[in-house]
Amino acid sequence: MELRVGSWNVEGRLSDSGVTNRGKPSQIVAAIKKLDADILVLLEAHSEDSIDNLTCRKQLNDMGYYLKSVNYQDDMTSRKDTYAKQLSLILLSKLPIDKFEIIRLGDFRNAFVAIIHNDKANWSLRVIGLHLDDRLESTRLKQIADLSNVINQSSLPTVVMGDFNAMHGDDLWPAKFLNSKFIHKLSGVILPKISKKAVGMASGDTLHMLQARTNLRDADMQHKPTTTPKMRGLEWMPSIRLIQIDHIFLSSNIQVEQFQIAPDAGADHRAITAILQLSDTLDDIATSVQ
Repeated sequence: MELRVGSWNVEGRLSDSGVTNRGKPSQIVAAIKKLDADILVLLEAHSEDSIDNLTCRKQLNDMGYYLKSVNYQDDMTSRKDTYAKQLSLILLSKLPIDKFEIIRLGDFRNAFVAIIHNDKANWSLRVIGLHLDDRLESTRLKQIADLSNVINQSSLPTVVMGDFNAMHGDDLWPAKFLNSKFIHKLSGVILPKISKKAVGMASGDTLHMLQARTNLRDADMQHKPTTTPKMRGLEWMPSIRLIQIDHIFLSSNIQVEQFQIAPDAGADHRAITAILQLSDTLDDIATSVQ
């Protein structure tokens, strides 16, 4: 059974802030339609109190999507630098969502676990959507420890996707460059708030821990960059992909047929999609989420 899944950090642009003409809700919705994913996870999706208040909800429903939303509920005692008081993840699925559970990672931020079942093709899939902390590697490691425990609770075919704010490490040139002594010194001078975060994401420890503790692998073995410096407040920056921090991780019982990075569609991150082939049937796998 072939399935297209995707992840996209839309930088809160499903909510119309009126601040910029870049990445308006209508543009984001049009880009989602073009992606045509069966299952799509949106990070920093919106800032409304409830998904029911999201103006474009009907348009997403009209595309055939079931919607589930999870508020980040960040630990605001340590997190005060966000551009919105409240942000949410959204799961969009063209297949029925059998189960949906909110999980807490690192006692810092919410994520979700969903079970999606296709009666006709007789398979079930576990989808985990997340957005790890962008500031500290120590927080990301705590989040990964909690995530690994959740992943190992079931042998169900699993897709974990989202914004990990983490790179694979020194085996790749962007991370090797960011880990150099020269860049470490420079990060305190040029855009220090952003560059210091990027340097921390380059250690590779977060993704190394995930792969050491689970049977997951990255759907993009080439590790192509996914994010650009053209973010809120820096719209004048070029839309050039620099580092890979958005990932789709898969369990070993899922095959990757194709991996794609979408063009710029108005957010600082590019959407990523993968066409998957599920090799197991419902008869072969457990169907419970602990």
